[in-house]
Amino acid sequence: LAIKYTAKELMDLPREEIRQNILDVVTFAQDNLNVELVQLGALTTSVTDGGIWLSKQKDYSGYINHGDSYTAAITCDTVDKAIRLFKKNYSNLTISIVGAYGIIGEAVSKILVPKFKNSILIGRRKEKLNQLEKKIKGNFKTTVSMETKKSDIIITATSHPTALLRSEDLKKNAIIIDVSQPTNLSYDICFERRDINRFDGGYVDFPYYLPIPTVPKGKLFSCIAEAIMQAAENEKKNYVGSIDMKHLQKTKIWGKKYGFVLNELTNFGKPVKNGR
Repeated sequence: LAIKYTAKELMDLPREEIRQNILDVVTFAQDNLNVELVQLGALTTSVTDGGIWLSKQKDYSGYINHGDSYTAAITCDTVDKAIRLFKKNYSNLTISIVGAYGIIGEAVSKILVPKFKNSILIGRRKEKLNQLEKKIKGNFKTTVSMETKKSDIIITATSHPTALLRSEDLKKNAIIIDVSQPTNLSYDICFERRDINRFDGGYVDFPYYLPIPTVPKGKLFSCIAEAIMQAAENEKKNYVGSIDMKHLQKTKIWGKKYGFVLNELTNFGKPVKNGR
């Protein structure tokens, strides 16, 4: 199911209009397709307050899952695979997390910051960063500036409708884990900067073919995989708002059970074996 908005329209149009359209789609699925669990894709999570708003609507009696728990888990797995690919050590590296106080960014920060030598947590709103500081352990700083140019690893997990990272924001040989949809690092910059290495942050192996635009055969977005696994487990709960870290760990167990795991790194959906 889809709503006919571009990423920019989702973020720019009146929030009430967007939310009502999302609710209309969800209730249509409930009333006509007997849907009991809805996964929020792309920016629909952002415009529904992490799914919280949608879960409170009386017209929909089913369950909501933003899918960000498994996405955060797979993002951390992607970082680990990339570090091992290039034979690096966490303790020697600096990481920047762009969108650090978002749903995915917060969970990823909790897991990864303690492992790195230095961490830079980036977001647009200072008050949100101040709240995040109380939840994170490790050696880190927070900033509203795009401080990525000295970072060995960069994770992007934003709700920005266009690419944020520019060539001048990237250190030589930087590793970028691009979780955002739409992506935060363009193909053109990857082509221009042959020294950097970009990896998709949200794909898992999926043994069935679902014709989703931009998703390669044999892969699936981890957020969708999470909802499929929840349905298979017949777990009737909402997973909205901030990530429950216990649930995140449970999604990793589900992933191994169903085979929806990260077996290879990809860049714009194409397998990567030995870096660029």
